[in-house]
Parts: sequence; C-alpha cells; structure tokens
Amino acid sequence: MNRLSLVAATALLAFGCGKDSSDNKAECQLEAIDLTGCDRSTLSVVQAEGVWNANINLNDGYSGPSSIRFSPGDPLLVGLAMTTKQVTPDTFFLASDVAGSTEGSTVRYAFAGCKASGPNEVLGVVRVCGNGSTVSQGTFTARRVVRREGEAESDRVELLGQGVLPKGAANGVAVANGYAYVIAGNEGMFVYDVKDPAHPTLVSAHRLPSETYTSTLISGTTLYLGTYSKGIRICDLTKPEVPTCDKSVLSDLSVRVDGMAKDGNLLYVASPVPKSDIIILDVTQPSAPTLVVRYSVEGSSPDLSEYPYALAVQDNRLYVSNWSYGVTVTDLSPLATTTKLPKLLGRFPGPSTSALAVGKLGDSTVVYQGSDAWGSSIVAMDATNPTSIVQRGELPLRPEATLGGMVLSGTTLYVANYQDGLRVYDVSTLGTPKAAGYFNSWNETDAGRGKSYFDGLQGVHVADGLVYGWDTTRGLLIFRHTP
Repeated sequence: MNRLSLVAATALLAFGCGKDSSDNKAECQLEAIDLTGCDRSTLSVVQAEGVWNANINLNDGYSGPSSIRFSPGDPLLVGLAMTTKQVTPDTFFLASDVAGSTEGSTVRYAFAGCKASGPNEVLGVVRVCGNGSTVSQGTFTARRVVRREGEAESDRVELLGQGVLPKGAANGVAVANGYAYVIAGNEGMFVYDVKDPAHPTLVSAHRLPSETYTSTLISGTTLYLGTYSKGIRICDLTKPEVPTCDKSVLSDLSVRVDGMAKDGNLLYVASPVPKSDIIILDVTQPSAPTLVVRYSVEGSSPDLSEYPYALAVQDNRLYVSNWSYGVTVTDLSPLATTTKLPKLLGRFPGPSTSALAVGKLGDSTVVYQGSDAWGSSIVAMDATNPTSIVQRGELPLRPEATLGGMVLSGTTLYVANYQDGLRVYDVSTLGTPKAAGYFNSWNETDAGRGKSYFDGLQGVHVADGLVYGWDTTRGLLIFRHTP
C-alpha cells in the first residue's frame, strides 16, 4: 500500500495547456466511464449524506484510503471541494476539479458507482484525468462512517477532560509532572497544565516555522520532538510550563522521525526518510545526543514501501513495525561490541504494520501490531522465540475506521481507533484481544470532520493511571478506564 494520499500521488503530474472546461473533463465525465455489467438499480437505496471513507485501488499501483464528505459543511471528495454530485435512483457520480501543476492544466478525480450493497456502502469505478485524458483508473469501495451498531457513547471509559487546541490538529502527546505536551504538526506545540485532569489549561505555546512535529518522547526533564524533516528538537523541561527548545540533533540531515523509544542511555529513532533506517543515539547527556550507529533492518527495501514506523525496546531487543516488511526483532547486544551493528533475529511477515505494542505475559514476550490501512486487524503474536514468531490471535477492525496507535499497560491494551474512538482490550490471555471498554469520541457533526480517512482519535499515551489521547478535531482528550 502507498501511504500517500491520492491527491499527493498525482499532484506532481504535469500536463499541457488546457482547453475549454468540458474538454478538460472528457474521459472523466460520467458518460465516458464504462459501467456495463453494473447493477445500477441497487444505487437507489444509497443515502448520500454524512461522512464516508473509501478504499481506492488504481492500475498504476496506487492503493490507499481516502474520504468523502456530503455533510455537514462543504462537500469534499478526497479532501478536495466536490464540484460535481449526481445521485439519482440509478446514478452515483462525484467529481473534484483542481488546477494541475502547470499553468492552464487541470486534474479531475471522478467516482462512479457500480452497485450498492446497502444505503451506506457503494462499490464503483474511480478515474483520474489530466486535461480530459485518463491518467489512471481503478476501483473504489466507500462506506459511511456511523457508530457501531448497538453502542452507546461509552462503556467502562469516562472522558475526564478535553483541551481544544487554539489552532492546528493534534498529532501527538507526551505527559509528565502534571503537564501535557501536545504537538500539532507545523503549528508547533501546546503545553497544558493537567494536574486537574477535568480542566486542562493551556499555559504556553511554541512554534518554529521551519519545523513540523511528528512524535514526542519525555525522559526525565528532557522532551524530544521528532520532526518531519529536521531531525529531533530537544526541549529542557526544568520549567515544565515553559519549555526551552533551543537545541536539536540530526537537523542537518533531512531526517524524518516517525517514532522514538528510549532504553537506558540509548534513544532509538524510526526514520523512514532519507535512508529508511533506525538511528541510535547515546543520550547520556540528554541535551547533547551523539550518534552510535544507523541501522537498516536486514532484507527490507524502501523501494517496496518497507519503512520503519513504530518501534519498541525490551530485554535488549528491538521490535520494529516496517509497513509491508512486517514486524522484525533485532538483537541489540552488538551495540556493546566494536562493530555496534545490531543483528536481525527474526521477522513476522504478516499484514502491513505501522503500530505495535510489546510486553511480557509470564515468561512470554507478546507483541500486538496493526496498521492504518483499510481492513486492518490487531494481530497478537508470541515472540518469545524471535526466530519463530507465532500468531496467537487476530481481531479484525472495521475497514472504515482504522488504527492509529496502541499502548500496552500491564495486561490492558489501549487502541486509538480513529472514528471508532478509544478501544480497550483485556490481553491477560495471549490470543485474540477481548473487549474491555470503549469511548466513541468521534461524531459526524463535529466541526471539521470528513476531511481525511485519518480523522478522529489518532493515538494514545498512558501516564499516572490515566489515558491521554489526541484527536484531529477535539485536541487533547483525558480518559479514565474502569475495568
């Protein structure tokens, strides 16, 4: 799967000079799309309202999820203004028209329904055109996002407090000493006093125009902020309400940081770009990290979308979610030798993975993994013997509500499930996780919903007996789980 959005995947296409608007849409008009063999009579039951998510597969190799918003707010298709909407008893046709990358050129994204399996699911044809000519085409499956049948707002999970960000969308949280550090991409970082979790209070904001924050990690009085292309920003938390963020590491190497884990005096950094590797830093001096080694997981290939995204360290072993390369386990003992190069012990080549949690259950090492792909599952594995990792269970998620991140605390697994909110599972027995509570934090009527498939609760962090989540619209959410 290509984790770029459909728009990003076609944004750099260049086209010649455009003609009139009808010519620029020619092969992406409804009449030009072959729907023979479709059961269009089934489209009469479709309720074209609310927020939908879609999975797209194109003949150029692109495969990925996107979104459709009919209401509330302005209609959107793949995050763009919807310029055409034809929904009748036998027609489901949507299109977005945008300017191309060269002057006078146009790009059209067109979705034509072939059949419906009910009021909230449509299958059909998707086509991308440049100046009226087909660039790529394929199929889509779209489902409306609604609450799971029979569920209330919550079960065994209480929302204690909420901190709405003054700007931007939250994409990470770290908590220590009564303060929550909430990152919001290129809008920077917002610091909340959460000593009273029912009333989070914004106390400071920090932004560097050249940096887009992606991830967070706190160790003692040091906060590490991963960035999209500037390595790691380092903040001193001696004054926790007003961090001093005047140092950085790896900033001159165009390093993207997607995840971090710390063990002892070593900081492990998952960096998909530019080298697709794990960067290991010595942080004995927390504000002045030094490079130990850069390690690329043996056998993985960035050309095949085999990138490191999430990672964990336990018992001198490194666990990595490598997207389509699966979960890998690496021996870290060579770091104490002159070679300093970790050695791969084993790999679980299961479904694509971008999130994981690692822990102990008795004498067994357990790993839970999943991804933000359409049709993801939570997979439970026994990795006690890393040369022979065994799957012990699997819990399929709803395709239209994917997985953002997960945290294992004791025998409880907390999962950020985007539009399905916070999901809690009992994992005291190794196997398929057992439901132990939830909070439906996503509502269709929330301002700003429906802009992306990756909308809702993106991640979770456990601290001081509470669960801290970050939501793309609602910001910082503080939960208490009562088993």
